[in-house]
Amino acid sequence: MPWSELIPYLVIAPMTAGVGWLTNLLGIKMMFYPVNFVGIGHYFGWQGIIPRLRIRLTRNLVNISITKICSPKEVVMALDDGDAIENIQQLISPYINDWIEDVLVEQNVQAWQYTPEMVKRMVFSRVQEKLPGVAKGIFAEFADRADQLVDFAQIAENQVRDNPELLNELFLRCAGSELRFVIRSGLIFGFPLGCVQALIWYFYPYTWVLPVFGVFVGAGTNWIALKMIAHPADPVMVGPFKLQGLYLRRQPEVSKEFAEIFTSSFMSPKAFMDYLWEGPNSMEVHRIVHRHVRKALDKNMLGKVAAQIAVTADGFEKLKKKSVEYTADRIMETIDSPDANRKLAQPIVELIARRMSALKPKEFQQLLLPAFEQDQMLIVLLGGVLGGLVGFAQLIWLFGVSI
Repeated sequence: MPWSELIPYLVIAPMTAGVGWLTNLLGIKMMFYPVNFVGIGHYFGWQGIIPRLRIRLTRNLVNISITKICSPKEVVMALDDGDAIENIQQLISPYINDWIEDVLVEQNVQAWQYTPEMVKRMVFSRVQEKLPGVAKGIFAEFADRADQLVDFAQIAENQVRDNPELLNELFLRCAGSELRFVIRSGLIFGFPLGCVQALIWYFYPYTWVLPVFGVFVGAGTNWIALKMIAHPADPVMVGPFKLQGLYLRRQPEVSKEFAEIFTSSFMSPKAFMDYLWEGPNSMEVHRIVHRHVRKALDKNMLGKVAAQIAVTADGFEKLKKKSVEYTADRIMETIDSPDANRKLAQPIVELIARRMSALKPKEFQQLLLPAFEQDQMLIVLLGGVLGGLVGFAQLIWLFGVSI
């Protein structure tokens, strides 16, 4: 056979490899993009699989991973063990004096402006002294009742509902290298399969061979690549080679990355506090905080001084109630900064990363597996359709066959 007639056969393998790369690239892109729905109306168009199913995937992710490695009580205790109380005190201490001034002025406590500076300093000092004890008491009760007061999945869902890109960021950062391998695998698997396709076509030049083999290559490379991300869970020796799911080999690294992203984006201290203070159990949370603050005020000289300034018992009760509300609002504003969130989140990050690193491979496998298996067949079918179309293109353009 002349070289000119062999050229179409030689082109099949690189063309198949290119198709494998393209189908895998499109499959991965379709998992994540576009972040928001693009199309006509509500049905004719496309939104990335993960952003579209973000609420369900987030709840499954939390239920499968986070709730199995740490309880709400352990998270609150981690905050306590991680000097969160001291951090909060350091954050709000510079503002305490101004807050007291604001509350008393707002409550129209006229005597305060005539109070000697020595008495004012005493009031400020007593509040500063009592703050750690009050915070410890609140944290202790939150820890004891955390399982009833906190829903991790709901906190995470609240974050992704209006931020569809968050789940994308989690998966792309935790499994970025594996996803890049999936895309490259189209070339890796596509070229040898293309060689087999060329040989079969050479000996059996039936019209259906190239399209059917194209379907097989396009679907097969996608399926194999997706499986290799998380399978097998436990290492399997095949001759001198050790096979294991790609991201399972990086369990300590993925655990740390997952813990940092999940804590900063899905369950930040700010989101945690927002949920407690404004969520479905907020009334009970408010009662806990009010009770501890009232107890502290009633037991120290601040209560006596404030009562004298407020003149009446009713005025003192209003002052205590307003103090709790005002302080809670100011604390929320104070911790709502990247630096404050990072300091407060660190003990939670360490807890989650440590527990995830210690998981058995089969348990760790479930961390990202639901996302890659969600609508997996759609990606495989996409590869098959594109592969079949390229098979027809090879048939027409390379060999001049009329359909």
